Amino acid sequence: MRAIAPFLLSALLAGCAATPGVATMAGAEIDPARVVDWSASGRMAIAVEEQGGSGRFDWTQRAATTDLEVRGPLGAGALRIVTDGEALAVTDGDGESLNAAAAREQLRARLGADLPLAEMRFWMLGLPAPGRDARVSAAASGSARAIEQSGWTVTCEAFANVQGWAVPTRLTVDGGGARIKVIVDEWRLPPGGGAP
Repeated sequence: MRAIAPFLLSALLAGCAATPGVATMAGAEIDPARVVDWSASGRMAIAVEEQGGSGRFDWTQRAATTDLEVRGPLGAGALRIVTDGEALAVTDGDGESLNAAAAREQLRARLGADLPLAEMRFWMLGLPAPGRDARVSAAASGSARAIEQSGWTVTCEAFANVQGWAVPTRLTVDGGGARIKVIVDEWRLPPGGGAP
């Protein structure tokens, strides 16, 4: 499995980079006060130093609680990650659950890096996380938006209009010695983007 992980990662990243042009935001920017419950599914690739892998994910956000199921990155098998930004629980494919520091250590061991899960729930929507310094700008060529926050750079490379909201369909998160590439195949959002 580890032998094919670099190939899968390079194939996924190459597929992401193949779409030329500058992305545009069709739809209204997400209002985090109105979009508190959402879900997304798609593909994720993680590269840490010389290792990498790719897999599928299902992300369900219910207010502050993130429920993320990941299958495959870095040979990790199936993982379910539940966090509210403070507490953290990790359950593996065999049903073994870990909490707090043990859960963070398990994630680090399986994925090779500490992931910015508290911030990523906002970055997934193309927004900076509230309450932390951030710089948001039009990104370099081929991208619509860049967010620099908490030592990470988030590049939103493509957007789609879903229920009237402009949401990223392709983004890259760089920092902490890791690169995370996300392709969202399906968004499920409440209606009302652009409506008062």
